[in-house]
Parts: sequence; C-alpha cells; structure tokens
Amino acid sequence: MAHDKPIKLRVANKRDFVFPFCVLFLLVVLSAGLSPLPFIVTLLALLVFGTLWLIYTLDLHNVNTLNLTSVIFPDGRVQLISNRDDTIEVFLDSQQWCTHWLAVLRVVNGGSIHRLVILSIHQQQADDFRRLNMWLRQNICNGMIKRQVSLS
Repeated sequence: MAHDKPIKLRVANKRDFVFPFCVLFLLVVLSAGLSPLPFIVTLLALLVFGTLWLIYTLDLHNVNTLNLTSVIFPDGRVQLISNRDDTIEVFLDSQQWCTHWLAVLRVVNGGSIHRLVILSIHQQQADDFRRLNMWLRQNICNGMIKRQVSLS
C-alpha cells in the first residue's frame, strides 16, 4: 500500500445523521417510560428532541447538504469536490480525531474553520479509511500548516 498517494473519501451529510438521531430519540423515550416520573420525563424528552429537530430542519448547524468527496494529500492539503463540480482547496488543522467507524477532520479555509465527518461504512474501499486513520494517529497530515507558519 503506497503511503504517499492521496486518499479519496466520501464526506457525511445531513441524511447520514437522521437514522442515528431517531434511534437515540426512541431510546430516550423508552428510558423516560421506565423512570419514576414517566409523563414528565417523556414530555421533557419530546421538548428537547423537538427543539433539536427544529434546529436541524431550519439548518442552524454546520452539516453539509452537498455530496462531498474529499481528496486528502499526505502534506495536509484537502480538495473538496462537490456534486456540483465545485472544488475547494482547504488545509487540515492539527485537531482531528478518529475511531474505527468515523473520523472528524478540522479543515481551515482562509480564516474559517470547518469540520468534516467521514464514516467508514460509506467508503468504497475500506483500505482508504484505514490509511486515513493511520495518518491521523501518526500526525502525518499536519506538516503543511507548520511549514506555512514557519515560512512566513
């Protein structure tokens, strides 16, 4: 497996979070039903999740609606290619985290900071996600930001 080739991964969007949100809501309602005050706790859960769903529906958060594909280079550059044929050049910040199932990448575009969620089950090749996981754990992708700061 070549270590210096870019990694091409699909970025999660809004639709990917609907099912986990609904499952979490059902679990909260079930646990509220088992509490000593089931009616009050169920109403409170409905209020909290209803508010969260309203915020989700009104787009007051930073989850992508586009289908994005990220191309991550070993030097920390990231190209985001959308389904509208737009390409955005960003850089990885030094604050990423990953597990076996998902990775959260913090990217910098000029002065703005964005977070990209990448799920392992949505990737066409599992090796690409494993390579990203290895890159993030070994801090391979963080060299570009440090070089930019030291050169200026």
